[in-house]
Order: sequence, then structure tokens, then C-alpha cells
Amino acid sequence: RTVTGYKFLIDRDAAKAAQFFPARRIVTLQDIGLPENARDSEIVRMACDRKCIVVTCNGDDFIREFNSYLAQSKKLECHDMHGLVVLPNGFEIQRRVVPKLIGRLRMDGVRISWLDVWERDCCVKVSRNGAVTISRFPRCHYCKKNGLD
Repeated sequence: RTVTGYKFLIDRDAAKAAQFFPARRIVTLQDIGLPENARDSEIVRMACDRKCIVVTCNGDDFIREFNSYLAQSKKLECHDMHGLVVLPNGFEIQRRVVPKLIGRLRMDGVRISWLDVWERDCCVKVSRNGAVTISRFPRCHYCKKNGLD
């Protein structure tokens, strides 16, 4: 992955939480030319094209869409994603837990950054009490076959 900067693509259901992420790294659906009622599959495709971390409250649907999109990879068309952040619903809860999120990002006991989330295509799930669970999406078949991780 040659892009040095990462962006957060904020889904409509997490729009109010955008204020808790670095302002210069925020991209909205409107910024990338998608309507507010864009389908999740369209958002996933654009996030892949623009190399963005998707921020949403609609985690189950987006996890399904990420995996579906990844499965469409072809030999010369990698569909690896660049991360997903799943926030709890409700602005008051988000206001309480999201500002503390960066300090709670740990994978295998090691603190990670948003850049790590982006580079490793992590799925960051934030619970209502602020607990964070981080996993990784699989790499595309062809990247794995060529030894890329």
C-alpha cells in the first residue's frame, strides 16, 4: 500500500461522531460524490478506491459488505480494504467513548495507531462501555498467495 495518508470515511449514521476524529482526515459521503442514502456496497467500493477507513454504527452490515467485496478480488484487481470502525449508536455514548478510543487501540497486547488500523485493515468495534475489540479482515487471495501481509 503506497498511500502515506489515511482518511476516515464517515457513514451517515456516524456523522455526529466525526468531530472526535482528526478534522483534516475526515471525508464525508458528499465529499466523494455519494448521496446520503448511498447503499453500503457503494460506500465500501468508494472506501476501497479512496483507501479510507470506514466509520459507521452499522457494523454487521458493513462487515458483511467488506467480506463480500473482498471475495470479488481478481488477479489484477485487489479488493483489500483499509479498515472499519464500528461505533455504538447514540451520540451521548459516542461523546463519552470515542475521544478515549485512540488510547484503547491494542492488538495482541501492543498499542496501535490509526495508521496501523489502516495499513493492517483492522476492524475496530467499540462497545457502549468503551471496550474495544480489534480483529483483521483477511487479505485478498492473490495478495496472500504472493506473500503480502
